[in-house]
Amino acid sequence: MQFIASKNNPIFKPNKKHNWEGAKVYNCGAIFHNKKYHLFYRAVNLGKNCKSSIGYAVSDNGINFKRFSKPILLPKGGLETKGLEDPRVTRLDDKFYMAFAAYDGITPRLNIAKSKDLIKWQRVGRAFSDWRFEKAGGVFAKWNSGRSMVITQPNEWSKSGGLFPEKIKNKYTMLFGEYRIWFAKSKDGKKWQADNKPFIAPRKGRYFDNNYVEMGPPPIKVKEGWLVLYHGIDKKFTYRLGYLLLDLNEPKKIIYRSKNPIFSPIEADKLPGAIDIVPIKRTSSKNFKKTKQPKVIFCNGATLIKDVLRIYYGINDTYIGTATAKLKDILNSK
Repeated sequence: MQFIASKNNPIFKPNKKHNWEGAKVYNCGAIFHNKKYHLFYRAVNLGKNCKSSIGYAVSDNGINFKRFSKPILLPKGGLETKGLEDPRVTRLDDKFYMAFAAYDGITPRLNIAKSKDLIKWQRVGRAFSDWRFEKAGGVFAKWNSGRSMVITQPNEWSKSGGLFPEKIKNKYTMLFGEYRIWFAKSKDGKKWQADNKPFIAPRKGRYFDNNYVEMGPPPIKVKEGWLVLYHGIDKKFTYRLGYLLLDLNEPKKIIYRSKNPIFSPIEADKLPGAIDIVPIKRTSSKNFKKTKQPKVIFCNGATLIKDVLRIYYGINDTYIGTATAKLKDILNSK
């Protein structure tokens, strides 16, 4: 692996002093702005009626963060009944865009919000009005009793959107998706039109991404191309990070796709958590420990400062960790 995990991990734990983030904190978007690291993280409240909101934290060094005492975005009910999930933040021109999933308890739907100062966010609304997951080549896979299985899910299923930090051919452009990854474009950054077939899908064979793939942080511009980190999930439901290098002018042209993972869930055994995709009753910690669980790291935030690529990731859907690597080591990995 090219990344080195911080000795301070986990840098975030659930904070029981604040009910809204007392159960879980994970899956954070990240951006470096005005010489500070800004994190937007998914937080789950204590109690039976669990729902996710989005918390906010700021740091000078990328490790020690000041967390705000209240969420920066709260669910409003309706299509957000069960909360707001997995924010990804991009700066484009003079605005910041956040892509997040609104979850009603059945279907996650990709939404967009925008801000001028990273604190006050204006909801733009649902990204897609006519998205059909299976019609566009989507295939669902879930974890059940220690094995992967194909299932049927609601057809509007959309999440994990990362906007490119600049317009491409005068259009807003985004990579998004869970199970498969698609391209989408927009004239105004509000209403999006997705491709009718996946851009990348799982690979056959003994690859780390042979079960399904999911978008990672927003694309990062480097001189070699667009660097796109993504999640590769295997048949044992182990989450690992891989990467794509895309052509700067024609991002649908893949220059390179990593054959091996660049980061794995090395801390998963030390920090067991309440993993979202495990169908178990959380009332018994004894039963929870006996349940065969997948190993999960989930990265939807990354920053590039000079030659240092820093990622932020959820550990077993309960904590937040960070790790760093030299950009040249990532691009030279095979």
